[in-house]
Amino acid sequence: MNEWRLGAVPKGSRLLSKRIMSLRSVKCVFFFFSVVSTAACGESYVRAKPQQGDGIYAMLRRYQLPLTADYVNKFRELNNDILAENSKLHLDFFYVLPILKYTYDGVTIRSTLGMTDYPLAKKIQLYNESLQSAGLRFSHYTADKELWVPYFTFPSRSVQTITPNENTVSSKTFSIFGDAYSKVKPIDTSLDGYIFYCVSGHGGPDPGAIGIRGRQHLYEDEYAYDITLRLARRLIEHGAVVYMIVRDRNDGIRDLAVLPGDKDEYYYGGSRISSRITTRLHKRATIINDLYRKNRNRSKAQYVIIIHVDSRSNAQRIDIFYYYKRYHTAGMHFAQSLHQRVKKEYSDHQPGRGYGGTVTYRNLYMLQHVNPTTVFIEVANIRNQRDQDRLVIVNNRQAVANWLVEGVKDYIKNAR
Repeated sequence: MNEWRLGAVPKGSRLLSKRIMSLRSVKCVFFFFSVVSTAACGESYVRAKPQQGDGIYAMLRRYQLPLTADYVNKFRELNNDILAENSKLHLDFFYVLPILKYTYDGVTIRSTLGMTDYPLAKKIQLYNESLQSAGLRFSHYTADKELWVPYFTFPSRSVQTITPNENTVSSKTFSIFGDAYSKVKPIDTSLDGYIFYCVSGHGGPDPGAIGIRGRQHLYEDEYAYDITLRLARRLIEHGAVVYMIVRDRNDGIRDLAVLPGDKDEYYYGGSRISSRITTRLHKRATIINDLYRKNRNRSKAQYVIIIHVDSRSNAQRIDIFYYYKRYHTAGMHFAQSLHQRVKKEYSDHQPGRGYGGTVTYRNLYMLQHVNPTTVFIEVANIRNQRDQDRLVIVNNRQAVANWLVEGVKDYIKNAR
């Protein structure tokens, strides 16, 4: 339903009684095997002991790191030799945190890190000062010449933005998809070099539209999220780089008819979802636009796909609707490509059914305020019983995702 209209990593194999390597050896061994290396092991990691009752999430939270799959998986990777099978943390051990330490050059953060992004440098400064205020750092980085930088500060390092390469990797692990679907094996490289920002509607305190099926409630945000996850996974199978903008650390792809509702979704980067619609939409657009600017020279093209579920009268059955920004030719062609593919698939799989989906422009906030080419999709009427079958039948949710990706591939092929 429209929100606003204008105007994975393997577990440790054993538990050691103490860390075998010193910090110096740990950092050198890691960077010897790491793709991102520096001469003479110039980078090192922050280490710390957990507090009573800490798990991975609690420790990351205390050090003000986003509770995303990227950071959890990186923590597990760095501490693989001492993590218990249940990922329990032990009070007597020092754990390596996904926070890199740099020797501050006494001039600026930008010169220290060899970058020109002032807003990002300011964020790093505030992060260090916040840790000092919390008692996690004993002195200011300008005094002890030690600058701390969360590992995934730079998007190119994100696990969620690594494109599988079928020539070098048989499969990759993405924990956001859940245990059953975390392993993603490349199919081809037809979308190699393209970046997609996948956004499911509503989430957090806002469930979106609600449908009734018997005694069960169907929540828009849950079904939009599940279809978006399936869409993202399929894009990755074809070599794309994908960012999930709305995320849920508990709900991966779920093969359930009725998806239970919750309010724990959050944004890429770890921030919460506001209950205020204007704040919520502004935040989503800002996240996408910031990533778009950072990735501009790292991709062939960037696209946004937004998934919602509509709400109309119970009697009104609809097909999938596609919206684009007015006067935006690329957005119109993108939407038309998805529409034509899904129409064809319905014709092939359900001959004689007919297809009533449409492509139109709309004055929606997300279409007006995000920079990449964007399509906004309504996949069903959550209040219509026959449309609900598109949501509660697992194979139908997967089919929608598959067909949309085929439409993406059609568009990319024709746009080259």
